[in-house]
Amino acid sequence: MTCQVADMQDLVAFSDNSFDLVTCCYGFMFPPDIPKAVQESYRVLKPGGQLIATTWNKIAMMVVVRAVMTEILGQEPPSPPFNPMSLSERGLFESMLQGAGYEAIETSTYDYPFDLSNDPEIQYKAVLLPAKASIDELDAWDQAKAAFDKIKLEFGAYSDHGHLIVPNNQYKLSIATKPFTTTV
Repeated sequence: MTCQVADMQDLVAFSDNSFDLVTCCYGFMFPPDIPKAVQESYRVLKPGGQLIATTWNKIAMMVVVRAVMTEILGQEPPSPPFNPMSLSERGLFESMLQGAGYEAIETSTYDYPFDLSNDPEIQYKAVLLPAKASIDELDAWDQAKAAFDKIKLEFGAYSDHGHLIVPNNQYKLSIATKPFTTTV
């Protein structure tokens, strides 16, 4: 096995029809040109190869981040530059897969709670990770922690073991197949 860093929108380092399987765990939501990234995954797959990808449908913690940033800024924050919810619209990712040429597209959705441990330091830092650069720039970690502590139970609850549990997260698992092509 070898590992290589590559731009999912431009897999020029890899030949057409060279992989049996492409997996992407929570990545397709982020490239500037998502259809191009989907097309590149299709290009590098062998006929009959499969793409297995996960995307977010709901992330309750993003609502918490927005509420904390509103408290810090005194107004609604701008939309994040990288949006983990960019493929949450019903049917959007499937239409991109179909547009790239994939067939036998199957999707399943799964709900699960985030267990943020029983350590208050880990809890607020884990939730606020998407806003880390902004909070660092504003030097507002004390304010962020106070805002998080004030609102966290609006979005989650403590388990019997003292773990903060944040429900209402949902991801979609998509499996798509590159069709076998026949030559005449």
